[in-house]
Amino acid sequence: MRSRRSPRRLAHSAARIGRIAVVMCGAAAATAWVLVRHGGRGRSDRVVRETGAVVSAALWRLGPAFIKIGQMLASRRDLFAAAFCEELESALARGRAGGAQADREIGSVAAVERRRVGRVDAAVKTLHPTAAELLRIDLGLITAMTRIAALPLRRSGPTMRRVVREMCESVRRQTDLMAEAATLRRFEDLETALPVVFPRVLDGDSGPDVLTMTWLPGQAGGRRFPDPRRTARRLVLTIYEMLFITGVVHCDLHPGNWWELPDGRLAIVDAGFTYELDEEMRTHFAEFFLGMSSGNAEICATHALAAAAGPVPPEHEKAFRRDMEVLIGSITGLTAGSFSLTGFAARLFAIQRRHGAFSRAEFVFPLMALLAIEGQVKQLDPKINFQSLAGPVVLRSIVARARAAHAR
Repeated sequence: MRSRRSPRRLAHSAARIGRIAVVMCGAAAATAWVLVRHGGRGRSDRVVRETGAVVSAALWRLGPAFIKIGQMLASRRDLFAAAFCEELESALARGRAGGAQADREIGSVAAVERRRVGRVDAAVKTLHPTAAELLRIDLGLITAMTRIAALPLRRSGPTMRRVVREMCESVRRQTDLMAEAATLRRFEDLETALPVVFPRVLDGDSGPDVLTMTWLPGQAGGRRFPDPRRTARRLVLTIYEMLFITGVVHCDLHPGNWWELPDGRLAIVDAGFTYELDEEMRTHFAEFFLGMSSGNAEICATHALAAAAGPVPPEHEKAFRRDMEVLIGSITGLTAGSFSLTGFAARLFAIQRRHGAFSRAEFVFPLMALLAIEGQVKQLDPKINFQSLAGPVVLRSIVARARAAHAR
């Protein structure tokens, strides 16, 4: 049976590669035409917006895996032009926050339709017919390309393959509506600690092919925030509660998946792209962040090494700890306007590569969750301090786990 399927899958993959090449070439040509029409004035808002529209259209044509990339880019206004990000956001954001009157939301993997289910105003989520198949092919291609790219990387290759495999599996789980329902139930606990609200799952009307939830209205009037600093703080604290208390990493909080309700609560309407940390990795990441927020490089180094994919030779460990001392000292006390998580992660990974202390895949997902909101937070409040906000949540999680361990 497998030998019969393989040629068909190879044919589908070849066709998919061809389609990706065609779409990308078309996008490149369209972008070039935009520049020609405007006389090469590449810095004008109009050129940037039209380029964003071209990229958005190409990502939609390529399907779910590529749309996820675009949704992440839309949140990075610290790295890309604001007009470009706005165009991506409006074209790709699921539900287009602010569409309070919309009865249907089109996402990259599924569609959500507003319906009356009994006496309940409900959101009914169904997968696009081709979503699972497209994800299978695209993620298979990404995995294959990673294997090829990792071949010359003797030391880091195995770790890179593992990280990409875990990331692809997390994206693939977005087609598992029952798993998403279970995650939403777990997130309900956050409502007792924070001004945040999640859709309630309607169990009797949900199953493998459909997820029925209570409908949360969009933010009327678009993405306007009466108190941006308060909103930024609540968004960061919500992510920290997920990471350190719930233990479930939300990797997809792009602007279309959250907004502010009129009463000030944050509405989060998607739990498809998540990753659950095991107890060991949650402890390591919590301790790492505690060291980061308190400026203790020794704690950071110890737990980064404990989360490494393999043992590190003693001479490399000493050098690793010295480099971590420099890194943590350089970011201690910085505000969001000065602190770049992207830059920090790049320097951390460079230190790990230099000394062969490659992280396990599970250590990367929490960084992804924070990267997804960093640009949005900086736009709302450049002075927010990521490290100081993390401290109390991390300490609470460490104390809770210590008590649980003692009780056992």
